[in-house]
Amino acid sequence: MHCLSYKTTTSIAPLSVLILCSTIIACGFSDPLEAIRRAQAEGRIEETIEPLRALLKERPGDAEVLFIYGLALSNTGKSGLAEWSLREAMKDPDWTVTAGLRLAADAARSRNFESAIAVSSQILELESDNIDALLIRSSAYTHSRMYHAEALEDAKRVLELDPDNLLVLEAKILALIGLERIDELTEAIEELGRRIDEGDSHSGATAWHCATTALFAWESDDIELANSRWDLCLEMHPSDPEVVWKVLPYYDSEARYNRSVEVLVAALAERPAARSYRVNLAARYMNAGELEKAEEVLLAGTEIDNPALSSAGWLDLAKYYQEVERYEEAADAVGRGVGIVEEVAEPQPALLFEYADSLLIAGQFEDALEVVERMNYAPYREMIKARIAQERRDFPLALKHFKAAFQLWPDNPWARYYAAIVSEAVGDFDGAVEQYRYSIRISPGATDSRIRVARLHLAEGRPGHAVQILRTKANEASLGPEGDLLSLELWARAGRGGEIRVLLEKIRTGSPHLIGQALARTTLGLNGVAGPKVAVMSLRKSGQIDFADLNYSDAIRALIEYSVAGELDDDASGDLATALAANPKAASLLEILAFQLELTGAPADAIRSAYNDVLAIEPENARGLAGLARQAAKLDNAESSLSYFDRAAAADPDEESHVIEACRALIALGRRDEAEERLNKLLDRVQYEGAAAALLVGLHLDRALSADRTLDLAKRAVRFGGGIEGLNLLARVYVARHEPDLAKRATDRVTEILKKRAG
Repeated sequence: MHCLSYKTTTSIAPLSVLILCSTIIACGFSDPLEAIRRAQAEGRIEETIEPLRALLKERPGDAEVLFIYGLALSNTGKSGLAEWSLREAMKDPDWTVTAGLRLAADAARSRNFESAIAVSSQILELESDNIDALLIRSSAYTHSRMYHAEALEDAKRVLELDPDNLLVLEAKILALIGLERIDELTEAIEELGRRIDEGDSHSGATAWHCATTALFAWESDDIELANSRWDLCLEMHPSDPEVVWKVLPYYDSEARYNRSVEVLVAALAERPAARSYRVNLAARYMNAGELEKAEEVLLAGTEIDNPALSSAGWLDLAKYYQEVERYEEAADAVGRGVGIVEEVAEPQPALLFEYADSLLIAGQFEDALEVVERMNYAPYREMIKARIAQERRDFPLALKHFKAAFQLWPDNPWARYYAAIVSEAVGDFDGAVEQYRYSIRISPGATDSRIRVARLHLAEGRPGHAVQILRTKANEASLGPEGDLLSLELWARAGRGGEIRVLLEKIRTGSPHLIGQALARTTLGLNGVAGPKVAVMSLRKSGQIDFADLNYSDAIRALIEYSVAGELDDDASGDLATALAANPKAASLLEILAFQLELTGAPADAIRSAYNDVLAIEPENARGLAGLARQAAKLDNAESSLSYFDRAAAADPDEESHVIEACRALIALGRRDEAEERLNKLLDRVQYEGAAAALLVGLHLDRALSADRTLDLAKRAVRFGGGIEGLNLLARVYVARHEPDLAKRATDRVTEILKKRAG
């Protein structure tokens, strides 16, 4: 019997990259794949994943098995995990095109356009007229909003190869919009309209054409025409995804958020089973602070008269409950979803895994372990057992289960990620770095491994290592705002001006609310390597700061701080006055004024008065509270200092220094046990906080403690910025442990450092 091969050619119909499992079954591969094909044909794709992993251990370089494994992961919603196996399959020349098409399609669907472009380009180097690859690349070029000319070129090539191809007209039209080639655009839109009228169209083409004409008016800045066209589209196609998903960005861009909500409400009324509309509407209610409405919308999804959709509705509701930290209700919601499935079939391991995970998050460990016993999928069992042991702080047991998970599920980035966190908890930072790197190699964007390991390297004084690993595939898998801000600090330390300029411009135009933080982080990096004068010079370069815009507050604060530190007689005070004239009641600017008074040694009463002015406008301003805390500490008023630092820590939980200073106040008050407890909690959260580790070691030594925990903390203090003080502390610990040779080694290192400084 003739059947299609996995391998695709230019003759395959467009979008055939979405290869069906039935193709696998029909092709008669030899055992042991036969049973896997049969299970996948019956829809039991999830059950084939573990046998495929076992088969990969026997045949680790088999491209065919790698492809089928990646396909199974992709078809079960795990396209991120599928990337590794599909890329491995691509290394075999016989499978480069087949695996590459699936990988590129997955990347495009997940909006990883750079990856989709790179992979489809690799295919086109082998088969220049591969229509599927051209379609994927032209669409990715277009939707990335960066390569309109290239998208148009690919679209034209598809039409040369297949003149009747309507699918590529979307990419062509959007590319022409981006290039502002109005005459050609008008002609292309009219052509699509004619072909739709002639009945020569695929499903959804009418709605797509309507939405495109509205987009055309929007791009042409004819807002009145755009409004009328969108109204017409919504009247004709109120629930069609081609209209709904395109009109929402339009209304959002016009700040007509209520209109966006109205669109989703109408669409959902017509298509109550449309889960994506329901989830999006609930998210909008959440963002607006209308939590009751969000919950109401999601609850309605649990009442749909379809077991699969009702079960999914409970899972969506569970995610909402987790978002608002109602963890027990979240676990109950997942349980109800599982119960619905159980009425018609045996729950899939993935669903049981989600149930066990929700119970784990709720702290219901015994219930989670009961669910684990129902799973017939060993990798999930090991993961949940490892996470429970981790939460119970049984770190050796957690590592044991994580290692078992590695063997059963080698391409799971989360197992490596959590194992890295456990390694940090036991002080094995080299092991943590290794596991983070594993996670990044498997899937760089699945976790925040790149950011965590970069912070670790930066804390130990290795910014070069930090930036190298942080930027791993950053163009393909976004780092998010914090990753971008950290990149700027590290690039500044490395003198990478070109990269800094590009990213700053991206933030200035795309995320203007972050531009002040971005400039401040860049300046922080420059100050670390070149000093405050260079930092100030950089801030003043090309008029980067708009002093009338509050988005630049952090940059203005950095300008003041480094101007004072560098003893610069510049215009910083005048610039701050200009900013305050534009925004006289802005708490962020008033705090900068108080901070300047503090840095320049103004009278204590004036400083306190200035900080109180901040709190009069914004009572929980973290920086203002910390400023008053520092003033109280100078007056030896530890009680008041503690109170202010506690409020500052509550207002900004991510600022570790507030917690550390609060602990110093506790020590001054004689409340050492409480200080130890807080420091331990901080180190549970941020393992490489050297100052906290050093303070805790001092408390241990005061109590004549010198056990392994104390030694571990002392080593952390040295590794993470402790310098001479950290080495002296380590020497004291060794003396207390009756290890004079090691104590001498630590003091010898201090002597070496002092000699280098003197030289």
